[in-house]
Amino acid sequence: MRYTVYGFDNFLQVVKVQSSFVAYLCTMLALVDFSFEFAGRYLYKNANWHIKPGEKIGLVGLNGTGKSTLLRLISGDYELREGNMSKPSNLKIGFLNQDLLSIDYQDPLLEVVLQGRADLAALDKEINRLLEEIERTADVNAIQRLTELQDQFGTLGGYDWHAEAEKLLEGLGFKTEELQKPLNLFSGGWRMRAMLAKLLLMQPDLLLLDEPTNHLDLPTIEWIEDYLKTYKGTFVIVSHDRLFLDNTVNRIAEVAHQQLYHYKGNFSDYLEQKEERDEMLQRRFDNQQDYIRQQMAFIRRFKAKASKATAVQSRVKMLQKMEKIELKDDEKREMNIRFNIRTTPGKTICTLKDVSKSYDDTEIIRSANAQVLRGDKIALIGANGKGKSTLLRIIFGSEPHGGVVEPGWNVETSFFAQHQLEALNLQRDLLNELGTVDAEYTEAELRTVLGCFLFTGDEVFKKIKVLSGGEKSRVALAKTLLTRANLLLLDEPTNHLDMFSTSVLADAISQYKGTCVIVSHDRTFVSNVANKIWWIENGILREYPGTYDEWNEWMQRRGPETYLQETEINKNKPVVSKDTTDNNSEPKKPGKNRILQLEQEMADLEQQMEAVRTEKALHEKRLTDEDVATDFEKINTYTQAYQKAETRLKELQTAYDAVMEQWIAGTE
Repeated sequence: MRYTVYGFDNFLQVVKVQSSFVAYLCTMLALVDFSFEFAGRYLYKNANWHIKPGEKIGLVGLNGTGKSTLLRLISGDYELREGNMSKPSNLKIGFLNQDLLSIDYQDPLLEVVLQGRADLAALDKEINRLLEEIERTADVNAIQRLTELQDQFGTLGGYDWHAEAEKLLEGLGFKTEELQKPLNLFSGGWRMRAMLAKLLLMQPDLLLLDEPTNHLDLPTIEWIEDYLKTYKGTFVIVSHDRLFLDNTVNRIAEVAHQQLYHYKGNFSDYLEQKEERDEMLQRRFDNQQDYIRQQMAFIRRFKAKASKATAVQSRVKMLQKMEKIELKDDEKREMNIRFNIRTTPGKTICTLKDVSKSYDDTEIIRSANAQVLRGDKIALIGANGKGKSTLLRIIFGSEPHGGVVEPGWNVETSFFAQHQLEALNLQRDLLNELGTVDAEYTEAELRTVLGCFLFTGDEVFKKIKVLSGGEKSRVALAKTLLTRANLLLLDEPTNHLDMFSTSVLADAISQYKGTCVIVSHDRTFVSNVANKIWWIENGILREYPGTYDEWNEWMQRRGPETYLQETEINKNKPVVSKDTTDNNSEPKKPGKNRILQLEQEMADLEQQMEAVRTEKALHEKRLTDEDVATDFEKINTYTQAYQKAETRLKELQTAYDAVMEQWIAGTE
């Protein structure tokens, strides 16, 4: 019997080949030793990626590292010229990207979404054609062909096709009466939902999602999370929403240093593993450097001794052959955003009095009363279409409305919105674009600001047109910073920003000495910056005086039936609940629905009390006015109004205490 003896290196090579073969058999799509150059620089250099069936992958990395480009390579939008990509010829790929928003779809919403199943759409069209032909001629061959197509249509799920499309659209927030509305009449956010519904209906083998949560509201983001948790296919998501990735993926692919690094688990797991890997690599590097220093010391000491010549040469050759461990610097550069203010405003930044807004017959905001105080960091959250961006424009003064918005003393306002990215002049370079804010800024000052947003050296001469979405967003934020306003109105400022930039922005806003009102659907960002929560419910502007996490816990206690839903309230008088007792029994403990109703009543009473307190404070201020002090008639009028408000406040407090007692009894 003959034996073949392999060295350890041979054994490793065999294992590597076998492992690669097994991985290939289990792979849905493979990118092998691929490189890709874009705008004169390599985004990827001899990188590798094997995507296996059933994997739910989050693709992460800093802005500009090539995440969206990689999805376009996989989808076939870009041609791969260096390296190899292998995939089955029948692999069905669905790609959701921001470019879909610019397509002018004039067909009804439902018709566009139904095209997600192009096979069924073609069969449906042919079946209808045959039905018309049979009505005219009753041809036997046409009848036989119709039967075959109907069987095929049913086998492919055609008879549930419309119902499934409508179910998806409903889950994404569309109303039944909107399904026949032309898609091009919807806003960008709603068109994105329609494109997502079309892809989900398609049920591709590999689903590619590029920033799917951009322009979406919190309820829709949560719906997509729930959908993807049970999605049976494979998907790759590019997202800067940490919580979204934590709730949806089971693997992370990180783009860095022109390579792809792979981790098991969700985003939080990736952060832990990355830290452990970096620490282990640092220890290996330090140990190797210590060993090299020891060998070099031996070589220097004995290189002149003939008796040690062999040992010295052996060590020299060993060091030459040694595979050196390299530490690559983190690609993150120091981003240092600081929003400064020019002047200090008064205590009250602005006051909303009976502010209302409607579009045709649709009421957006009804009799809103609120105050923005100096130092407030208010997050305005909720479903799309509830009037969040509209309210920002009302505060800014660019949106017609009913009621009054009174600005405070010395208030200077700056408004950041997504349309400002579109307003950037694509032909200008960064330096000239920032120079349009204020001609008084010197080039050195503009360079300093751009440096804070990671644009250094010759990068300041880049044209706006070559920037990524995240880089354009940083430029628009830089222009906002240059205004030195003491009130910032920020509409989705984290869209297109990577997680690192979002974290730095959150820190900058937290340290900002001015006041902010922010519309955002990034839950992690809102949790880090907000000290008050505003939301619009049934046209009523509501306020929670606490953080997002506290608000969310309070809303969850209200129950899913009322979470961010429409609720009718009586704003003219308090609703006092009747005592639920029988003559011959102990008081009945309220049921779940009654508990929810009591919580809603308390919220309504709190809002009414706040409005009366504001009214009472206004009358009190008037009574101290010098002009009023000499006018007996005005004193009498304001005194009566003050007393009336005080009485009203006591009545509301009594009603609130009564409802509170019932709520406590029901929750004990």
